[in-house]
Amino acid sequence: MRIVVAIALVLAVVVASAMVWQHRRYLTTRRDVIQDRQRMLYSSDAFHVLYFLATRPGADVVDAVRTFREETREAGGEWIYAGMSVITPRSSAQLEPHDWSAIVLVQFPSRAAFDEHAQSEAMARARGRFDAVYAHGFDRPALVNLAIPQGLLAMRARQIVTGAASNFPFTPAKDLVQLPEAATIAQRLADAKEFGERAVLIVNLMKAGNDEQRAADRAYTSKMLGAMAEGGYGPIHMGRSVTVEGDAEFGTVGLVYYPGVQFFADMARSEFFQGIVGDKQLGDTQATITVPILDSL
Repeated sequence: MRIVVAIALVLAVVVASAMVWQHRRYLTTRRDVIQDRQRMLYSSDAFHVLYFLATRPGADVVDAVRTFREETREAGGEWIYAGMSVITPRSSAQLEPHDWSAIVLVQFPSRAAFDEHAQSEAMARARGRFDAVYAHGFDRPALVNLAIPQGLLAMRARQIVTGAASNFPFTPAKDLVQLPEAATIAQRLADAKEFGERAVLIVNLMKAGNDEQRAADRAYTSKMLGAMAEGGYGPIHMGRSVTVEGDAEFGTVGLVYYPGVQFFADMARSEFFQGIVGDKQLGDTQATITVPILDSL
């Protein structure tokens, strides 16, 4: 009996240590690589808002976003992430198309605080500096998001125990059939290397499709999460979509981290990704690839 208890205690210590290591690893990546300033714990009243920004012709994106930041601080909003847009490979049928220049994520103390600020002169002045601005909200549960890295850790442990085949290194695909624009994406990513050498963050607005589409998308998601668990990257922000302007309706908001522009370009042109991306089926989606610029503001 004592032996059983001792083994159980050792296993508990090993699991707890692994979970702490995983948390610290993701926190370090969030702070130092993605330039993400999300506090781990916060009030359940907190409300997150994504601002899609299109600068005026000839404007410097970093300067424009810096000015926007200064004029949105009055409502107590915390800037969590700021990313320069690289390309939008998937545009929503519900949103007016724009060549977005940047996307920023701001956390407000509450939905009421956001609503008040959205109607303020300061926000009108900030929005007026851009060709177009679109705001989209989401509820981001702190505990659910803290659990995501631990879920990936559990997947990785299962891979090791079962001897699952590795997804790396990526093997280049002979034909870019499922994602023919992968070559264009790769070139745009290469152009963004100054800011994206270590991190790429994809901002996703997602609306689930019909039953057949959902089944296919689950298969795609399972394989992508398997690679993420092995590679130490993946979802950073997940939450329930909340429409705050216009009438576009999505179900989920997700911001997903990949370790740099070269990694993402290699993945997009790989046999692995080309073999599964056809199963990524949604009722509607807006997906924009960004690189972090918050530390440059």
